[in-house]
Amino acid sequence: MTSAADPERRTKLLDQIIEYIMRYGLAELSLRPLGAAINTSPRMLLYFFGSKERLIMEAVTEIRLRQQKEFARVLIAPASRRERLLGAWELWSSPESEKSLWFFFEVYALALRNRKRFPGFLERLVKDWLPFFEQGFASGGVPPDRVQGMATFTYAALRGLQLDLLATGEKTRIDAAFHELLRMLALRSPSEAASDSGVLVKKPARKRTQGSLAAKKTRKQ
Repeated sequence: MTSAADPERRTKLLDQIIEYIMRYGLAELSLRPLGAAINTSPRMLLYFFGSKERLIMEAVTEIRLRQQKEFARVLIAPASRRERLLGAWELWSSPESEKSLWFFFEVYALALRNRKRFPGFLERLVKDWLPFFEQGFASGGVPPDRVQGMATFTYAALRGLQLDLLATGEKTRIDAAFHELLRMLALRSPSEAASDSGVLVKKPARKRTQGSLAAKKTRKQ
């Protein structure tokens, strides 16, 4: 008998494992307390997943796929670029996403210390997420030569704001920072940008022609 003979049981176990990991983290994960928490044994966990490291990697991969599926639904929705980014930020900064964010940054830190423990995680960290942003900017009319740079900048900025939110919990300040990011990405004209900042842009003086000068001289006479 192999684990493939009971895929439903394996799927249910993986869901329970993910719920446990999201609550308690990975740093001190042990199969015995994990098994006790989800009403199974370390032997059965090894039977279905082969090893502790494989179990962890499957859980990490499944969590990432779920996050991307939800994120894609928001970012690729038929809406303006601003509305899509607002939706993405509301999703990523919501209380419901807090556990997944803690998990994400924990794995990020662990993988930076030991890449072999989470093979491919750091490489996929950007490569799997960047296309969502690139597609959003491209569909919003951003010139092709700017798409990748703007997508990279936006993704990095959002991850930084997420980390700030987890560290400080100062949602009002961080939401304000996000809206500043939206303004930076709005691609406004110089006059609009200056108007927002309270700076008046003087219109260039009209160049006087010989005809206008002659007409002015005639009126004076």
